[in-house]
Parts: sequence; structure tokens; C-alpha cells
Amino acid sequence: MGPSLRRLALRTSVLLTLGAVASANTGVQTFGTSGKHGAVATEVGECSDIGVSILKQGGSAADAIIASGLCVGTIAAYHSGIGGGGFMLVRFEDKHGKGHSYEMIDFRETMPAAGNETMYINTTVAHASTIGGLAVGVPGELRGWEKLHERHGKLPWKTLFQPAIKLAQDGFKVTTDLAVALNANTYPFLLSDPLWAEVYAPNGTLVGLGDTVYRKRYARTLAAIAEHGPDYFYGPHTEIAVNTAEAVHSRGGILTTADLANYSAIIREPVNITYRGTHRIFSTVAPSSGSVVLSALKIFEGYDGSAAPTDPAINLTTHHLIQGTRFGYGQRTNYGDPAFTANVSTLEREFLQESTVEAIRKEISDNQTFPAAYYDINKYIPLNDSGTSHMAAVDRWGNAVSLTTTVNLYWGSQVMTADGVILNDEMDDFSSPGQTNSFGFAAAPVNFIRPGKRPQSSISSSIAEDLETGEFVIATGSAGGSRIITATLQNLYHYLDQGLTPNETVHQSRWHDQLTNVTYFEISAPNLGIAGFSNATVAYLAGLGYNITYEDESGSTAHVIGKKDGVYTAASDPRKTAGRGAAF
Repeated sequence: MGPSLRRLALRTSVLLTLGAVASANTGVQTFGTSGKHGAVATEVGECSDIGVSILKQGGSAADAIIASGLCVGTIAAYHSGIGGGGFMLVRFEDKHGKGHSYEMIDFRETMPAAGNETMYINTTVAHASTIGGLAVGVPGELRGWEKLHERHGKLPWKTLFQPAIKLAQDGFKVTTDLAVALNANTYPFLLSDPLWAEVYAPNGTLVGLGDTVYRKRYARTLAAIAEHGPDYFYGPHTEIAVNTAEAVHSRGGILTTADLANYSAIIREPVNITYRGTHRIFSTVAPSSGSVVLSALKIFEGYDGSAAPTDPAINLTTHHLIQGTRFGYGQRTNYGDPAFTANVSTLEREFLQESTVEAIRKEISDNQTFPAAYYDINKYIPLNDSGTSHMAAVDRWGNAVSLTTTVNLYWGSQVMTADGVILNDEMDDFSSPGQTNSFGFAAAPVNFIRPGKRPQSSISSSIAEDLETGEFVIATGSAGGSRIITATLQNLYHYLDQGLTPNETVHQSRWHDQLTNVTYFEISAPNLGIAGFSNATVAYLAGLGYNITYEDESGSTAHVIGKKDGVYTAASDPRKTAGRGAAF
């Protein structure tokens, strides 16, 4: 799907979503709930409830996020599921009784062994990196769940699959967000491909809002993996592995059963910063983009961030935060897969050092902004990856998981296996030689294709704790492709600097700036409780030289779980109307 169709899909999403809720909603929506024992936040309320039910059974945050994630992948299959992958940040009890430790689990998809640097340049197939078999990377989600469960799970693996199996087998209602994705004009394969039509058009026409969807093939697949473990998916000689490779090859792809068998999730050490002397914030590392969020916040730390949204000082505050973000994006062009990019981990940490941050602040002017080249230290094109699903869970022991998972664009590669698995088109996130953006920036060599390599990602799941006590404070992250970074850092800013509640935080209008010489501002959506930016703030920034463009509120979907006075509050982003946090 080209850029124009992606924008059309976003616009369509907003129009249909607003129309579905406007008549019933005249005030601020509440997408959160509170409790003292644990909380889960996802974009599907039913999946948040499933996560909390797992917590009530004595499960950990890891158990809850697995069950919730399998649910999201079943219902919201247009952007998530076991045919995709992602990154997660995990907070867990230290085995020596010294508080909590952190780790990152990288379950990002990889380029199949037969991939090469010019594969998308030399092909004559249209949209080869986004549609069809050549777009498919080796899925990582189940290996990610496996690693998380082995290290931090409490309940049996099989138990965590049962709610999703039941949903897929017995049926679930089409949510507002799924209804938007079920568009036969944009995605005609939903009707023409028998495997897709069996699920989403069983009577010859696409199901609609409130209709029941059955994914019986997928239910059998989940049941087999629940019984036999992830090896049943990864093979190499299992029926599921063979069916996956055959589905990819039938659509011109290169993924093999050997690629599946050789995949593994990776444990990485996350980066962290101290923030304003009161908090420590942890986030994910390359090839994801948590370091960009932390760098932007560390730069912003040198300025006052306490101004309320109605305070005139918010104008300069917003300018400072955007400037920090632009420098962070300039650094991001270095963040390739550590297995293929020398010294990337060292570089990430150097960018967070106080000496580096102080030098960057000297380059920020209170009176103007600058062209993109001023911030982009290597003059490489920023990545523009696409749709995702964020979720978070916290348990009674203070353990937490914040993760983002995806099959990339809506409906991934548009390839479904005989087992009902929707496969990703994540290979579109790689760069190819000769690519340039409209400003003449070249594609980043750190993100060129290599066999077995993981492409760059905007995923930046983050967790903050009290610097003095080590107590959990907030878990957050976002969906929304390249808007993930800006949505995540704004959630942290609203909660930590402005003192907003989780529900207030997710209802704030967002700006997005990916170092493309355009700064986007969300329009107001009163029926969702999103007020929009004040005209005074936007005019002030325009006066500093910002190229302002307004957009609808569908560009990001971020969730927050916060803890205050011993109470967890889970807030789901109103931009996904089916979302709802859950707690007990």
C-alpha cells in the first residue's frame, strides 16, 4: 500500500470511528480503571480483562501480557499476531532481594537467509517490500512469549492460551477499529482470497461492526502451540512450519523452514537515565528506538517542564521538547541491529551522557527552529515504519511489562497461511541503497538488508521508577509507526513533569516531528475528549519557523499504567475506541 493509501486508511479510520461514538459520547471518555493489585492496558477492552483475570489467578505481569497479547492478536489481527514480532521491556524482582531489575526482550522479525541488499531494487514486482511473500520476515512473537514465560511466568504456558483459543473458536464481535480495517476497496483480497474470505466474508460479503468473526483455523493453531510449545510453530518439520514456508513461497517469497528453525529471541540490556533527580526511566535499545525517547527527555531536562497546558509558558516548553526530539531523531540514524552495526550500544550510551546533552542544549535556540539537516548528524533518512499495538501489565509484586508488537502495515504482507496465521510485511522497514527522501537525505547504511538482520524500529516501550525508593511509577509506550517515539515521550512528559493522571495523559493532543521539516499537530476531537492545541501555541511555534501541518488523531495509540499512593491506574488511549484499561 503506497503512502496515499496509508493516509486514506488513516482518514477513513477517523471518520468511521468518530461516527460510531459521537452520538453516545459528549464528554471526556474514561478508558481506565484503578486497583491495588495489578493492571493491564491494551487497545481491546476484552483483552485487558483477560489479562486481569490471569493476574487474579496468581499470574505475573508476564503471564498477563502473554494472554492479553494473544487476545489482541486474535481480535485485532490487522496489525498484530503470532505472524509478527516486536520488543518488550521487562521489570522483574531481583533474585537477591535487592528491588527490581530490567531487561529487554528483542523478538523483532529477521530477514530470511536468502535476502540481499538490493532485493527490492532489482525486483520488477510492485510493492514487493509490503505485499506478498518477499515482504515476509521470520516471525518472532512466539519466541518472545516463550522467553518471557521461561524467565518470568508463574502459570502454565497452556493456561495462557485458553482465552484466545476460545475467542478464535467460539467467535468475537467486530470492534469499531476492526470494522475500519475491513475495507474491501482498500483491501480487496479480504473478499477474493479464500483463506481470508473464510474468516472475514463467510457469506460473500465482509462482516461489519458488531458481527461475529470465527477464526477456527487459528484456534487449532493456537491449541497446538499451547499443547506442544513454540517449537511446533518453528519446526523445521512440523506441519505449521511447512505450511508457513509454502504460503510465503507461493507468493514469491524466500522464507524457509530453516529460517524459522534458526530464529531466536534475544535478551538485551536496556538503557536508562535519571530524570530531574526524582525518577529513573528505562527504555529499549537498538534496533528499537527507546534511546531516542531518553535522549530527547534528557535534553529537555535542562528546561522547566512544569507549565500547565493553559499556562503561556507552555509555548516555550513545547518548543524545547520538540527541539530535544529533533536531536534525538538525528542520533537515531546510527541505531542499526547491534549484530551488524559496530559499537552501536556504546554510541547509544554516549548520547545520554551529561557532557553530550549539555553540548546539544547549546545548539538549541529559544528564538527559532532549523532545517532538518541541522539536527541529522549523518544526513540519513529517518525510518517511517508503520502500524503496531502497544500494551502494558503490572502485577502485585511490582513486576511490569511494556511491549509493542506488530505485523507492520494493516494486514501485514496480505499473506495468510493454511493455519490461519497472518504474516508480517516487516521487511519494508529495511533501507535500500539509492533511496532518498524529499530533502535529499540518503538511506541509512546501518539499516541496509543483511541475511538474519533485524530492521530498525520506532518501538520505544518505557518504564519509570522512583529514583529514591525504586517503586514502580509508570509503564507506557505506543503504537503508530514513526509516531511511537513522540507519543511515548509525551506520555512520560505529561505524567512526570506536568503531574497529569494516566487518563488525562492519554487524552492530551499530540505533536509529531520526525525530522522531516514538518511538525504535525493533532486536530481536536471533542467527542473523544481530546481538546487540541491552543491557537496561541501553534502560532507561537509557527513564528519560530516551524512548518505546521494539522492531522487527525489516528496517528498514534498509547497506553499508560501509573501508580500513585499504592494504587495502579490503567488508561487506554481514546484514539482506539475499543480500548480500555483493567485493574483490580
